[in-house]
Amino acid sequence: MEHSLIPPPLEGYVLDDAEEWEYFGEGAANVLYRYIGADPFFGPYLLRLRKRLPGAPTTQQLYADLHSRWGPLLDNCLLKTEIVKLGINIIPDLNSMFAMGDGEEATDWSGRPIKPPKQRRLLDDTESWGLIVEDMSCGNYLYNEMETQLDSMQEGEEIDDGRDEGSDEWKDMAMIEFKPKWLAQSPNAPANWLLCRTCAVRLMQSAKRQTNDLLCVPGEEGHDLEEEALDFCPLDLSSGDPTRIEKATFAILNMENSVMIADPTPTSDDEGDSDTPTPPTLNQRLAKCLENSLVTLLTNFFRTSPIIPLLTALQSRFGSRGVFTSATLALMGEKDVLPSEDEIRRTCLATGEKYEPAVSDEDDIWTAMTLRDCSLFLKVWVRKRRGRGMEAKIDAKVGDLDVKGGEGGRAVYWRDVERRLRMGGWYSGKGGTRNCRTGQE
Repeated sequence: MEHSLIPPPLEGYVLDDAEEWEYFGEGAANVLYRYIGADPFFGPYLLRLRKRLPGAPTTQQLYADLHSRWGPLLDNCLLKTEIVKLGINIIPDLNSMFAMGDGEEATDWSGRPIKPPKQRRLLDDTESWGLIVEDMSCGNYLYNEMETQLDSMQEGEEIDDGRDEGSDEWKDMAMIEFKPKWLAQSPNAPANWLLCRTCAVRLMQSAKRQTNDLLCVPGEEGHDLEEEALDFCPLDLSSGDPTRIEKATFAILNMENSVMIADPTPTSDDEGDSDTPTPPTLNQRLAKCLENSLVTLLTNFFRTSPIIPLLTALQSRFGSRGVFTSATLALMGEKDVLPSEDEIRRTCLATGEKYEPAVSDEDDIWTAMTLRDCSLFLKVWVRKRRGRGMEAKIDAKVGDLDVKGGEGGRAVYWRDVERRLRMGGWYSGKGGTRNCRTGQE
């Protein structure tokens, strides 16, 4: 690990007041908080705190890995992250707030309902560090902006009113979050593959759900293959073909909870004239224009931005031998049982193949699998130029890069999925018309 690449902690800050942070959202391993205190420094950031998980890396380990491993690979595409010291009270206090809110219907920062976990894990009260991460959510301009009521306009009319106040100011009016998944085909796919790894897994999972429905498996809800219709193919996104990119973009924008457009509707204390229409504000008109042009805007971004080609190249560079060595594949044959580690070791010795822990890029399956499960955050900024309509720009950052290690049987699981995909013929499409090589449906 190159320690010179790891920035020092934020100087002069110790976070100890839980009242300055409000719940923003959570994942399986972390909880995010938004700052509501008086210090303007934290305005563009979220606080990311670890949950109490057995064997999980510490925040300092995550921070070091983020900068030493991912910094050189992703550079300014990496979500900006700082490490900050925590006081002794903030974690217990935030955990207490968690406990008090367990009986309420949980929602995230945007008001969307959160599916409650089967067992809520509290924050790790042994942790003394937190991560301050770049806030890629939208609508932050609404916190401190005074809205100006404007003359009404006809739908479809170009935004060209020269009297608009603040028309040259960029406003963060939309955000898109999704996982690009396997932008390059799995190295372990058979030579005659028709489906990419992501689409093959979806087809296998859909078939399993249909089988469960037919067998009336208790606790399983009904599903239909039509549910998969809007799932995008990662190879469309990385193809370079404008038509395929547009198709992937449309699917991404129609995925559940992938897009948020800021609601610029001003709050009003006057409810007496609720039936009286009010002229749309500049921000409302910008939001409407953005909503109507988002597919075109994002398609053009994916065609010209280096972010997707970069992720595709990195996924191809790392773990290029896949989750199996040639010895593993030879052992598998047509057996329905995954080889044990001892069997793999003996076969490697017999064939002269190295069994030592992988260190080269081509063997670095941990980096490869992390890149295949990262998240891409897009923040869309818009502004109205006098006489020139709307302009837009997009910030793109990569996050969710906690390295996927082999602990907990994860490596065995990865190999087992590939075995089932190969032996089940899922890469061949099972007679369907979908062809991920060409984008044909």
